[in-house]
Amino acid sequence: VSECSDGGSDGYDDEEPAAPTPEAGLEAVDGVQPELQRTEQESELAMMKAFAEYFGEHCNDAEEILHEIIGPIPSKSKTLFRNKHFLLSCTIPPKCKDICKGANGQLNRSSFSTVPFLKQHLRKQIETGGGKVYQFFEDVPKSKYKLCKLIAPRPSTTAKYVQCLASGIMAISHEWIIECCQSLVLVDPKPYTLPCGWSFLEQRYMDWRCSSVKNKRSTVSPFASVAINLASLSKDFNDFWSRVCKLAGATVRLIKTEADITENLTGYLLTDQEFPEIVKIKASRNGLLVVSTVWVVQCLINGAVCHPDSHEKLTQIYQEDDY
Repeated sequence: VSECSDGGSDGYDDEEPAAPTPEAGLEAVDGVQPELQRTEQESELAMMKAFAEYFGEHCNDAEEILHEIIGPIPSKSKTLFRNKHFLLSCTIPPKCKDICKGANGQLNRSSFSTVPFLKQHLRKQIETGGGKVYQFFEDVPKSKYKLCKLIAPRPSTTAKYVQCLASGIMAISHEWIIECCQSLVLVDPKPYTLPCGWSFLEQRYMDWRCSSVKNKRSTVSPFASVAINLASLSKDFNDFWSRVCKLAGATVRLIKTEADITENLTGYLLTDQEFPEIVKIKASRNGLLVVSTVWVVQCLINGAVCHPDSHEKLTQIYQEDDY
């Protein structure tokens, strides 16, 4: 099935139940950007509404202006997003470093949307229009991956964004939701598709494979036939990155002690900063390539397995200013 496929119509009646959602989904593990549940802009919106109510007679004008910016609640179109499945993701804006400027110094798409990303408002718009919004990626049944869209203001490396990259769920700008609610019809989402992310190797944003531009990633399953040995003392780290690697086609084996490093192991050793250094050294001596979570994310963004020596960050522990 093409990555560009919208998947057609599908109802909820036969929906497979997803695994029970933990009290807090795996969104705060090492190697990903933090997920913001409420943005500063949502507080600003509340102040704007209070301001409009204070001036009374101009309240309707203020509401109209807000609807032009963030879109109305589609109360008159209860089926606008029927049979559509969504995840919402937002993180802190990127720090303007290499991502803001390419090799030639020209500005890249460092700022994707100036329209406020109001998670609660977007959720209400989608649900009022008959759509389904999942709180965590874990809640999405595998049978719905092809029907699901990730709504975000810009590319990021949040847990949701990374898992969607691995599973082939496209990221769409929230401006698409706004446009649909303003016109009360489902507009073409392709012009609103967000890039996979920033490639350290290419020094540019990589687009999805179905894009017509040249700077597109190779495949949605870069780890097909790749063996990844996962080594961490953190259960959340193991659970999350094991899922990501498997979604992208990898064969994953957990490494718990030095004794698990045997001569017949092949592939890569994905580990974190806390895992004993002696195990990493033994793995390297046995021919395993030691990599970090940055390597995993970059492979997903590029759509191909990157050699760990191709960029210094691919073997370094994730830093907050990497993206």
